[in-house]
Amino acid sequence: MKKHLRSTVLAALCAALVACGGATPTPSASAGGSARNGCTDVWPAAGQASSTGPLPMLANSDLAPGATRLILGLVDSASFPLGSPAWTLKSEVFDITTDGCTPLAAASPIPFTWAITNVRGFFIGTTEIPVGAREIGIVISGTDAAGATVLIRVTSFVQSAGIAPRPGNKAPIVATPIAATDPHGVAGISTDPDPRDDFYTHSASELLATGTPFLIAFASPAFCVSQACGPTLTILKAAADRHPGVVIMHVEPYQMSWNGTRLIPVLATGGGLQPTSIVDAWQLPVEPWIFTVGRDGRILRSFEGVISPEEMDAALAELAAN
Repeated sequence: MKKHLRSTVLAALCAALVACGGATPTPSASAGGSARNGCTDVWPAAGQASSTGPLPMLANSDLAPGATRLILGLVDSASFPLGSPAWTLKSEVFDITTDGCTPLAAASPIPFTWAITNVRGFFIGTTEIPVGAREIGIVISGTDAAGATVLIRVTSFVQSAGIAPRPGNKAPIVATPIAATDPHGVAGISTDPDPRDDFYTHSASELLATGTPFLIAFASPAFCVSQACGPTLTILKAAADRHPGVVIMHVEPYQMSWNGTRLIPVLATGGGLQPTSIVDAWQLPVEPWIFTVGRDGRILRSFEGVISPEEMDAALAELAAN
């Protein structure tokens, strides 16, 4: 577990853009030392990109083999966020450790969703990263809101194993706070200024013991580094209205104390936010993060950072049928 949770929001960008060159079938190495095979000259150095204009950043904190949501942010040369539902983009993913010429699957759409409505959003797609992949390449193509062509190539290293629990993994058996046992009620366990009481009535350990499916959301509306936690909970609350009966809980990811009127963070010696023991048990590298857990206690779905209303609805419908 990292010393503190990190933001999924755009924090750094590709500083140098490398133009695409011709293809060559000979092996080479990326800037980070990872071996590459097939069409090596097509791909920019690790962590860099080639683009018709928009600058990309893969916002994932936990890229590893298996089913993966790709979270792509775009900005212009002045670091102004780009993108809207009017953009139409698709992606192809390559395992450039073994073959930089052949995509892992057919190109698939990467729909846009707002992280903060009309301010900043991300393009979210899915892929399956094969075991043994150490570096992937992604080709993003399509059109922007004005109909101009978008073509981007970007590369990223892949960890040999993930940090946070994956679908199919057992959920950690750890108690989460409930309002009924806190002297300050919901205000003593949540920084949400407009909380739903039903998000704070069940402990995860209790639900796992009884085989009850549930959704658990780790987010700090008042102290979220990425500023995406409040909007994420807003989407979750709206989805909860559409899916009554599904058990949902919200958990603050940072250590907090009551200052007499509200919760405030317990800061580390250096002044940073500190994760709770619950976050340590779930091994979360960033927040917000959402998991759904089936009646067998295994993770069904895992959503890092931004989540769209469509993804939320699908996850809650699956829980209701579990």
